[in-house]
Amino acid sequence: MAKRKIEWSKNALLDLVEIMNYYFKRNKSKTYSRKLSKEIKLKLKTIDFTVALPQKTSIENLFYFTHNHISVCFEISDNNLKVQLVIDDRRNPELLEEFLRFKE
Repeated sequence: MAKRKIEWSKNALLDLVEIMNYYFKRNKSKTYSRKLSKEIKLKLKTIDFTVALPQKTSIENLFYFTHNHISVCFEISDNNLKVQLVIDDRRNPELLEEFLRFKE
């Protein structure tokens, strides 16, 4: 299998940085933020579509998964994966539904 190319939209990257900064300020340490970011990026690289993960949305080629409390929404085309949205479900759970309505 060819290596999957992962691209981040500008908004998704900003969302990820904002979430990691939130945890840095809350915990007074970068350890958890780094660990969480690393786990999310690893999951994107190794995601297996033969199991129930990730969840399919009503939009073609648009999927999402939740890691701990962080939802990652991404599109798939050929062997490319483009991250569109990263949200903390505990801070704004309605954001994913808003995003999906906007994309339709």
